[in-house]
Amino acid sequence: MKTSKLIAGLSAVAMLASGSTFVASAADTVGVAAGKTTAAAGETFSVDISLSDVPSTGISCIEFGVEFDKSVITITDVALGAIAQTGADDAEGAVDSSLSDTVFDWNVVDNELDIVWVTGLTDSNYWITDSGVFVTITGTVNANAADGAVSDLKIVPISRDSYPESGSANADSIVGYLDANGAAVSYGTALTAGSVTVGSDVVGGDTLYGDVNCDGKIDIVDLVLLARYVSQDPDLTAGTITDQGKTNAEVDLDGQIGSGDITGLALYLAGNGSLPVK
Repeated sequence: MKTSKLIAGLSAVAMLASGSTFVASAADTVGVAAGKTTAAAGETFSVDISLSDVPSTGISCIEFGVEFDKSVITITDVALGAIAQTGADDAEGAVDSSLSDTVFDWNVVDNELDIVWVTGLTDSNYWITDSGVFVTITGTVNANAADGAVSDLKIVPISRDSYPESGSANADSIVGYLDANGAAVSYGTALTAGSVTVGSDVVGGDTLYGDVNCDGKIDIVDLVLLARYVSQDPDLTAGTITDQGKTNAEVDLDGQIGSGDITGLALYLAGNGSLPVK
């Protein structure tokens, strides 16, 4: 792969993002959904943003903003999910070391989090081709946030001019790719807002290990939900399992959610095991 070819790809992606030229792929619509969670004032939170119905062609560029209420929450980090860890950064770095950190970036400006993932690689093996968690947003609920306050997480076009000094605002949240001829193709998007609510989502105020859906009881529904989460079921709606639900799911106390937790919960439901008590 030639460096010039990679740069040409990045230039075409830049044109797509600027809105100067693109072909709409009306037949394909990618879902972009933020999750919902609850956390007490002063505590940390995490929310996934997931992609669904990703076309087989794949995605080589995606950009959008997330509006939030900075009087309620503070965003501290954004980490790539499994579907976006395609190896594109290493592959681009192998071509030109200066490109190794250009695939993914995020920035917070006032009440908006801006997210960009883009690769100029023409090999679609390095593109996003699966549905699932795209990024995980983490942050802190402000210490003075009132109980019951809500910060909506609304997915929007990134706030900027459509191009420098255009005088017109950017109007698109871009999800797309470059075709074999280098033309930019944009998918349609179905955007679903999420939220962070101030308070406690723990029934009774304590961790209830095994209660994955936080309904105050432990049953087969929790096991099914946990199994779907561990298998990264792309149809599992973002935010279905809250932060507290993830804490409750960690029944083997090994620091991560996995097959051991499924086994432990299954044994408990069958009457052949116990769950930790906090």
